[in-house]
Amino acid sequence: MPTFDRIPPSPAIGDLRSAKIALVTSGGIVPLNNPDRIEAASASKFAEYNIAGVDDLTADTYQTCHGGYDPTYANDDPDRILPIDALRTLEKAGIIGKMHDYYYVTVGNATSIASSQEFGKAIAEKLKAADVDGVILTST
Repeated sequence: MPTFDRIPPSPAIGDLRSAKIALVTSGGIVPLNNPDRIEAASASKFAEYNIAGVDDLTADTYQTCHGGYDPTYANDDPDRILPIDALRTLEKAGIIGKMHDYYYVTVGNATSIASSQEFGKAIAEKLKAADVDGVILTST
């Protein structure tokens, strides 16, 4: 059996009203036709997509590439996996300061622990460089 790292949680965000929040998902939500060709299982990469100005994910523009669950409901409304609509509502209401202009995505289905750790470190570096205060990690 593998041994997993134990990582203490970061301190709570002091004031969400001024916080920049990012979305990261292992649920495979990608722009239509999966432009970066993220594999449905055993992902070899993650991708970064610009969502500046996007208020809602629709079946006309986004889909899941994840092969480990029934994609019907995710493809009907990709916000079910990547809740951009909900975060935009919080942003417009002043509950959070700003949603980060990019989201990060891969597929967790049969992806190795080593690859997942590599993706996580690379994504964390991007989030730190962008001065992101908090992350919502979604899955399936």
